Amino acid sequence: MTPTTREAADAGSDGGPGPLRLAYQSFGQVAGMEAYQGRLEEIVRAASPESALRILRLPSTIVAGKGFASAQALDVPALLRSIAGAVDGGVEAVAVGNGFDPGLWEARELFDIPVLGMFETVAAYGLRVGWRLGVLCSGNSGVARVEELAARYGIGSRLVRPAAAGVRVPDVVAGFGDPQIAERVLEAARRSVAVLAERGADVVMVASGALDVFLASSGRPDVGLPVLPSVTILVRELEAAAGLARLGVPFVSRAGRFASPPPEILTSLRRAPD
Repeated sequence: MTPTTREAADAGSDGGPGPLRLAYQSFGQVAGMEAYQGRLEEIVRAASPESALRILRLPSTIVAGKGFASAQALDVPALLRSIAGAVDGGVEAVAVGNGFDPGLWEARELFDIPVLGMFETVAAYGLRVGWRLGVLCSGNSGVARVEELAARYGIGSRLVRPAAAGVRVPDVVAGFGDPQIAERVLEAARRSVAVLAERGADVVMVASGALDVFLASSGRPDVGLPVLPSVTILVRELEAAAGLARLGVPFVSRAGRFASPPPEILTSLRRAPD
């Protein structure tokens, strides 16, 4: 029997399943973020060394607006087009590597592969690690947004009030090359994690891709409770989702909230200019 296109793509050189084809969608650009993007790639590759993993990036973004819903909304169309290109190229699962899950539910509507978001995925993992979840944001605008996400995902009763390090994403990015800035960012993160411990958190997740990558390089605050590596967890959970999808396990219900939109929507997205 002749294999289907999907079966042929999945087959390895020995006739068995080939490596998982994954994509990690960064919410950053390369220009001006080279050190961060290089470290991100190291972390992602280490988390999934045997998969065929692509890192997707935005052509441009307002770095100073990271953490604000309005700025991220402007980037969502480019993010969805980026994911569409990856899906067309045969990717089996996609992770949205941003702590506020921008475009996540829209992507689940549009694409027939598993799509994971950082907050939803790491929060669910954290709630297996401890009963009370603490969330560390980079900027102050993130606190209310995390509370909004917790309400969306129905986990508000197990969330302590989030804490913000009070540092902007441009400062986090600058910390990769400036030791003085790095020390300030690290100390701000340590103080905020200590606040989360005082509020009763059992475990802490970092709701910022940039801050998580920074802490992976500079050291996670140690105040007596675990601070989870968000990027690493997201990539490993992405592997699991793709593997389960290969086994025929459902990854999204098309009844209710994630019912498929008319095909014209995706056609329009693919034709839209960057």
